[in-house]
Amino acid sequence: MSFWESIRVALVALMANKLRSFLTMLGVIIGVSAVMIMISFVQGSRQQVVKEFQGDGANLLFAFYAPKRERQKVGTFDGLKMTDVQAIRRRVGSVSDISPSLEQAGKSIRNGKEFNVTSVGCLPDLLGVTSIKVAEGRFLTMEDGETWNKVCVIGDKVRKELFGKENPLGQEIELIISGQRVPLLVVGYLEYKGKGAFGQPSPDEQVLLPLVTLQKRFLGSESVGGITARAVPGVDPETAADEVFAVLKQMHPDGIRDIVVDTQEGLLQRLDSVLLLFQVILGGVGGLSLLVGGIGIMNIMLVSVTERTREIGIRKAVGAKRRDILLQFVTESMTVSGLGGLIGVGLGYAAAYAIGSVDPERLKTFVPAWAAIMGFSFAVAVGMFFGIYPAVRASRLDPIDALRYE
Repeated sequence: MSFWESIRVALVALMANKLRSFLTMLGVIIGVSAVMIMISFVQGSRQQVVKEFQGDGANLLFAFYAPKRERQKVGTFDGLKMTDVQAIRRRVGSVSDISPSLEQAGKSIRNGKEFNVTSVGCLPDLLGVTSIKVAEGRFLTMEDGETWNKVCVIGDKVRKELFGKENPLGQEIELIISGQRVPLLVVGYLEYKGKGAFGQPSPDEQVLLPLVTLQKRFLGSESVGGITARAVPGVDPETAADEVFAVLKQMHPDGIRDIVVDTQEGLLQRLDSVLLLFQVILGGVGGLSLLVGGIGIMNIMLVSVTERTREIGIRKAVGAKRRDILLQFVTESMTVSGLGGLIGVGLGYAAAYAIGSVDPERLKTFVPAWAAIMGFSFAVAVGMFFGIYPAVRASRLDPIDALRYE
């Protein structure tokens, strides 16, 4: 019997017991759908990050303070400062648009309305290393920083929450950070950006103010949270990152272990490593459903072998070999799981699309083609694995005993 003839026989057998066949497939359907939905969440988040990276450009590099837990109380190094930024500007010619920034949680208030925001102290160079754009008004200037000017640029959601349909330009808000309450004049607001990836604050929920204003008027500190720069055209970002790292190492030889300098591509690779772990864990959860479905397939196939004992005896009596019987029942098992896998892939796509449509800003979903291929292939493999024992049992039946079976 050929492989395609075995599939035809398998389909006939499945159609003869439609309800039982569907219930047998159900575990596989649920398992494949669950795996596809979980992968869609992870890949959707990755797509959002990649989109952000592409919007900012591919030649960015980052430096930030990330103290090792065991070293947090050792030494006097407590983070990057403006002196580090100035040193990079003087000594590294392979980077431009060097933009230090510092983020702090805060609360914005206007006429009794309150809204929790992320306060970002920055310089005008921030526009050169991010994709944010000013919708109306102006951005921060160097003069604002030199005079500790009490001005700010607000995100789209901050504008809507505090001002509604009013024009915020020229009006004041109060910003509270670390117990300090300072009035700020709104000189501009940003274009709508959308939700940040992986829970990161969106520019829509930010209040941008001069870095020195945040340091002096609110925190009393000269620290910066991180430095973002852009490699000049023609220079490999990795080479530029190495030069920045060398400068920081000279300035902080004892604290260099707590400083991370990386490129956009490097951060994406780190992200992929984390996402791979998440996909394996989440895929394992969905795989349990496939395992249960496989056990169900084995159980039904054993029942099918018992029910069709006389059929097996007749086929052997007219010349069917053991391998023909083996192929027939393994193919039937793979057909059951394969059909369940196809239905599961379809449901997984539909569920991922429906979930992503509910709240496109918060629930980013994306199902790559490899996920569908993997889900279907794994379903077929489960059917083959759990169908082997019933098929072997059927192929070993004695034709005389099988013919006598009632």
